[in-house]
Amino acid sequence: MRRKNRKWIAVAAALYLFVMWSAYRWAIAQRPTDGPLLEHIQREAIRKLTEERAKVAAAAQPKPTGESRLNAAGPAYVAARYDDTHVVFMVTLETEARFANSRNSSQAPTKIPASSREIAQLAGFSELWEPDSQTLHFFPEIIQSTRPGEEWSLNLASHTTIPVVIERPVIAPIGCSLAMGFLATVPIDHHPAFAAVSSDYFAVRKKEVQSEEPPFPQRKNVLPNWHASASSVKQIEEQLKERMKREIAQMDARLIANAGSPGATAGEAPVGQVQPRLKEWLHADRALARGEGTLDYAIRAYRLTPDGAPRLFVRARWKLANTPVFLMTAWFKAGESDLDEPRERQTKPLDASDTATPPEQNAVAPVLLWTDAKWSAQLRQGETSGDLGNTLNFQAILNVFDADQDGWDELLVYSDEGNSTMIALSLYTDMGLVPLKMPLHRDAQAPEACLDP
Repeated sequence: MRRKNRKWIAVAAALYLFVMWSAYRWAIAQRPTDGPLLEHIQREAIRKLTEERAKVAAAAQPKPTGESRLNAAGPAYVAARYDDTHVVFMVTLETEARFANSRNSSQAPTKIPASSREIAQLAGFSELWEPDSQTLHFFPEIIQSTRPGEEWSLNLASHTTIPVVIERPVIAPIGCSLAMGFLATVPIDHHPAFAAVSSDYFAVRKKEVQSEEPPFPQRKNVLPNWHASASSVKQIEEQLKERMKREIAQMDARLIANAGSPGATAGEAPVGQVQPRLKEWLHADRALARGEGTLDYAIRAYRLTPDGAPRLFVRARWKLANTPVFLMTAWFKAGESDLDEPRERQTKPLDASDTATPPEQNAVAPVLLWTDAKWSAQLRQGETSGDLGNTLNFQAILNVFDADQDGWDELLVYSDEGNSTMIALSLYTDMGLVPLKMPLHRDAQAPEACLDP
């Protein structure tokens, strides 16, 4: 071999080795991160089968027919127990900045004595003021047109509706702004029903909702003693994990796509902000996809649909290094192997060595209907106050109604939105919640943060 050709042979050999090394690295990267290839294929087949079952179940289920009846009764406002004989509700939000000098008032509003005990703290109506009656003509039309003594309709529980009587208009601070609404009295003959309801949160309308004819039979909507079988718990966990992986893949794709956008760079936090950046979130999400996160969750069961099968409300949280990194709620249709009356459970996933009895051959497994992971997107976009995810109460169901008695229930749902909170009434369907107007938004900032520096 001529000496002058040796360098070219060496270059070719190096190039060949580099290509082979790159191919090897590429092949390694294509391997599933969640186990051997055959197990990955099997899990994908199970996931697709579960999704098909969910689609079939949703298609077979009759669709709600009561949305028009609910809307015909007018907006539903969120009402909260104020004391043993009163409720309070807001009909207009953000009417004025909380600490602004009002140019509409000739005198300051009068503070209404607070209840002797703290009630309905999530609504934030503990501080109420009565506006000056001489300035009513400056207020929103609904405040002007609603007179003391008017009767409104209050949904207490699933099939329990009572009248309440408007007592007076009120002003309530909701974060950095003021809302206006009414303090209403529960008539004396309805005091026992009002006291018997355990919830402190209700829905109120100007008129009662028209009932379905014939009305759907009364039933127990909340199932506090329900519990899932061991095999169903394992199946629920597997479906939660699979859905989490799909969600983080979509979120990361959006994060990468928007990383260089003017909106993303303009909103970057100053030095010293502890919110992880894009690279940190991508690194955390890869760890979640590998199964390194710690999952804990809570399950509650409800009867919300005409078929009577329990629907399972699951709040799930994944942690890395004891820090919440992924939050998601999920709704399942309970499997046939589950008992009809479980106890509410807050649990951690079964250990890999768990030898739970395999599901019965002919039993229908829990079916994942739909999920909501908006809190995880808020974490990744830095739109939180820092407390989001510290508990599993980032979303909670405060009350359940069937105002039109058609078998499809409405849910009063509380959500922690990071920098704010929301209580909203929605109609349950197996495809998701249908909002029913007038949610109660409340700024989560402390009053001191509302003042200009």
